[in-house]
Amino acid sequence: MIAITVKVFGGLRDEFGTAESRVELAPGSSLGALLAQIRRDKPAFGQRLDEGLAKGYLNILVNGRNARFLDGMDTRLRDADIAAFL
Repeated sequence: MIAITVKVFGGLRDEFGTAESRVELAPGSSLGALLAQIRRDKPAFGQRLDEGLAKGYLNILVNGRNARFLDGMDTRLRDADIAAFL
C-alpha cells in the first residue's frame, strides 16, 4: 500500500471535515483512484469535487504541481505524495 497525504483548503474543508488526512491506496494508483476513494469515504466532499472539476474552479496539486499540467486524473501517485485540493 502507498500512503497519500490529502490537504484541503478553503471552503472545501467543511465537507472534508479536516485540513489534512492520509489515504491508503494500492501501489501504482492514479489521482483518479484517489478521488474515487475519497468519494466513497466522504460523499459530501465528493459532490463538491465533481462540481469543482466540472466548472473548472477546483485545482488539485500533486507535490505542488497542478495535475492539469501532469497527466490529469491519470497522474500516478507514489508513497508519501501530497495531494492538495484548493
